[in-house]
Amino acid sequence: MRTLRTARTATAPLLVLAALAACTPAPDPTGDGGAAADPDSQQAAPAIEGVESFYGEYGDYVTVMAAIQDGEVTAEDLEYPFVAQQEHVDAQNGWDGQPPVYEMTPPAGGNHLGQWQTCTGSVYDAPLVDGHAVHSLEHGAVWLTYDPELVEQAAVDALALLIQKRDYALMSPYPGQGVPVSLQSWGNRYQTDDPADQVIEDYLDEYVQNERFNPEAQAPCSGGVNTTAEG
Repeated sequence: MRTLRTARTATAPLLVLAALAACTPAPDPTGDGGAAADPDSQQAAPAIEGVESFYGEYGDYVTVMAAIQDGEVTAEDLEYPFVAQQEHVDAQNGWDGQPPVYEMTPPAGGNHLGQWQTCTGSVYDAPLVDGHAVHSLEHGAVWLTYDPELVEQAAVDALALLIQKRDYALMSPYPGQGVPVSLQSWGNRYQTDDPADQVIEDYLDEYVQNERFNPEAQAPCSGGVNTTAEG
């Protein structure tokens, strides 16, 4: 905006007031400085380069679930239905006792087991049961996995330090995942060949307890399963 010169006519004060009004932000519709309560008025999380989103045109969990509730789409119509699938398979009649198997590994959402994996900055030294870890994602956690054949122990230790200082985060080896490091949150994933990649920390900052991608806000990460797939 250009600087206004000293007024020389009776209309100058009006011009000053008009210019100030144009620079004044509109009132916050919530009245408390926060985001509007209407999901349609909120913005999805800022994009981090390289992050895979599985929400397609809907962008985030809040938007896709609103579309499903409005009858615009069904979960089965989505390219990745798992972003809207949250059943506890072990609570269903006829469950065969086997944990769910996921088409994408490591998984980033989908039907899961009734108990979540403890995710209070938890670092596990053995692979987890996917169905427990996915339940943690439903609670808003980020799950960092690494391929032990592709990551040296010093790098594993450095990654563990990132996880241990964060609630709603967990880490475990995932043999055969095919990429050194993978981070999963509900409906999103980031994979990298570099265990020292700065985006790892950026992803944790952005997606841990992110309300746009959190199916069960305020659900706990403590008090879950602490065992691994190896017992």
